[in-house]
Amino acid sequence: MNLPARLPAVGRSLPNGVGQRIGKAVLAAVDDAIERRWSHANEHAANIEGDSIDARVAKLARSFAQELGTVGAVTGASAAVPAFGTGVAISAGVTEFGWFAVRSSELILTIAALHGHTQSTVEERRAWILSILVFGNGASEGFTKLAGEVGKGLGTKATTRIPISVLRGINSSAGRTIVTKYGTKRGVVALGTALPFGIGAAVGGGANYAIVQLLARHANKFFKNLPYASVDPIETLNPSG
Repeated sequence: MNLPARLPAVGRSLPNGVGQRIGKAVLAAVDDAIERRWSHANEHAANIEGDSIDARVAKLARSFAQELGTVGAVTGASAAVPAFGTGVAISAGVTEFGWFAVRSSELILTIAALHGHTQSTVEERRAWILSILVFGNGASEGFTKLAGEVGKGLGTKATTRIPISVLRGINSSAGRTIVTKYGTKRGVVALGTALPFGIGAAVGGGANYAIVQLLARHANKFFKNLPYASVDPIETLNPSG
């Protein structure tokens, strides 16, 4: 989906600071999900029926996409009312995206549980979500590359036992990318809610629905071949940055 190219010119740029606001909202949402929604994600996964993991993931994705697509459409329609100025409309989009990011993080955690990854540390859960948000379809390769960059001696190949310090380094690097790049890209959708009535609703709802489906596919691929076997809690390696 090449969303920016589909929007009018007003939707292709963001006022100063909006992209970073969105990026920071993502990181706050990730922290909320990994701390408070992990147990629920495991319970949810256990109750999803299906003949295969792929079928269960597809069912989960449809449910989340319908929910978050509706939220986006409502935000877009509300922001298009004449009483709303552009600044208020953008704020509405950023606020909606905070909730969108929390639910997207929970979607990723639930898919992890569907694949049997039900035991994890906080740093692992953070690394899962950030890697998928930053690298998308190449999350496994991106994770492995970052592990090689921040962990002395790991090289660029997947490791069977990754030190907790390297996970922290991966999360630090991915977090910076979220704020500087991902927030700006997703911010185009937040600004899209300020477009004329109908267009804003279509951008918010349609974009949310499509993004959730993509996230589910990327997460499903990542957890099918998790690029490490276990986490070493001992600080055996120091991150390089």
